[in-house]
Amino acid sequence: ALPISRDCCERRKLQESMAKQLADFGRLFDSIFYATFFLFTAGFSLFGMGQLYHTVVNNEAKKLSQVANVIVRMFPFPDKKYEFSLTHVALFAMLIILLCLLHHPAQDVIHHEVEKEEKKVKRKEEAEKRKQKAASKQAKD
Repeated sequence: ALPISRDCCERRKLQESMAKQLADFGRLFDSIFYATFFLFTAGFSLFGMGQLYHTVVNNEAKKLSQVANVIVRMFPFPDKKYEFSLTHVALFAMLIILLCLLHHPAQDVIHHEVEKEEKKVKRKEEAEKRKQKAASKQAKD
C-alpha cells in the first residue's frame, strides 16, 4: 500500500506543478497592466498613422503630390479613408509585443564584452592585491 500512496502523492505534486506552469495567478495584475498598456499603445499608434495619412493624402495632396500618390498606392484604402477596428488594434498590439520579445544577437555580444572587461578589471585588482601582500611581507622581513 505504501508505493501506491507515494505514487498518488507524486502524481498530485506533478499535477500541481503543471497547473502552476500553465497559469501563475501571482502575475495576473502584471498581465492585465501590460495588455492594457500595449492595447492603448497600438490604438494610439494606429490613430496617429490615420491622422498622418489623412493629412498627407487629403489636406496636403497639392503640396506633396508625388508623396501623396506613393502613399495612396502603398495603402489603397477605399475612398481614401483610413479606418481601423478593434481587430486591427489587437493584431498591432500582438505585433508590438512580439517585436519587444525579440532577442537581438548584438545584445549577447555587448553582454560578453562587458563580462570580459569585468574579468580583466578583477584580474588586475587581484594582481595588485598580490603585489601589495608580497611587498608587505618583504617589508616585514
